[in-house]
Amino acid sequence: MPSLYVLDVPEFAPLVDAARRKAGFEVVGPKVGYFRIATEGQLRLQRAETGLPEALWFGAFTAGYDGEELVIDAEQFWIGPKAQSDASSA
Repeated sequence: MPSLYVLDVPEFAPLVDAARRKAGFEVVGPKVGYFRIATEGQLRLQRAETGLPEALWFGAFTAGYDGEELVIDAEQFWIGPKAQSDASSA
């Protein structure tokens, strides 16, 4: 399950609030100073949905994420499930 971790500070609250409004997204926390945003399939957020300026947008991802990076740029954050390796083909 792709997950994004966001520091629990007022500056990143708009991102957490935007995730709460998205169907199928689960927002847990804050726990130990962080929120965990997760969903089945692909986790995609648009900066326009959050109202964050570009510097805060990129700063919001510094707590890390778990998933395969698809697109992370000034307008969107998009990750998917990690690809499963097939050990039998080695």
